[in-house]
Formats: sequence, C-alpha cells, structure tokens
Amino acid sequence: MQLAPYLAYLAGSDLRLVIYFLLGGTVTALTAYFASQGRGMLSAFITTLPLLTVFSFLLIYAEGGSKTVEEYAKSLLIFTPPWLCYVSIVLLGVNRMGIVKSLGLGVLIFVIMSILMQKMLPGTKL
Repeated sequence: MQLAPYLAYLAGSDLRLVIYFLLGGTVTALTAYFASQGRGMLSAFITTLPLLTVFSFLLIYAEGGSKTVEEYAKSLLIFTPPWLCYVSIVLLGVNRMGIVKSLGLGVLIFVIMSILMQKMLPGTKL
C-alpha cells in the first residue's frame, strides 16, 4: 500500500488540523476511559503505544518530508530522560503531595531538564 498519495492529500487538506485533533483526542479519550474502568495497565499501554508517534511521524512526513521526521525522532530521544523523571515524580508524589502538586512539580522538572539537555547538546533548540 502506497501512503504517499494519502499523505499528500492530507498535507494539502484544509481539514488536516481537525483530523490531527481528532486522532489525538481519540487516544486521550481511550486512555481516560480505560483508566476510569480500573484498567490502568491497558490505559498505560494505550498511552505508551506509539500510536501518537506513528501518526505524528506520518503527518510530519506529509508536511515536511524525511528531514523533519529525523529531527523529530532525535528530539523524542532527547526528551525521554526528562519524561521518565516527570513520570517518576508523579508516581512518587501523588500519595505524598496530591495529584496537582505532583503534576506541577513533575512538569517543572521536565521543563528544567529539557532546557538543560537542549543546552548541553549542540545543534538543538527548543
């Protein structure tokens, strides 16, 4: 199956942002639904399943080609350590300080670590 015609159509479509929004919203809705049903493992699996990155890779390719996909993929790797710290802080903090404070602290640490990583690695920019 050739994706090129579909990706070209999508990149030229006026509705592409709506389609992007619906794809992301579907994953978010499934995650919340299964978590609320007490199926945290399935919810986490859906969230970490590379559905969003698959869609993102395809859409980024449609918009900007292979060079933009390469830059995006490298950036994902750069942001993985800060993301792991963020998740760890939420995991360890939710029972100690509550969800809002643990999320706030986790996001703050994520941002700080991301900026530090970006400054340490030459040729990267936020």
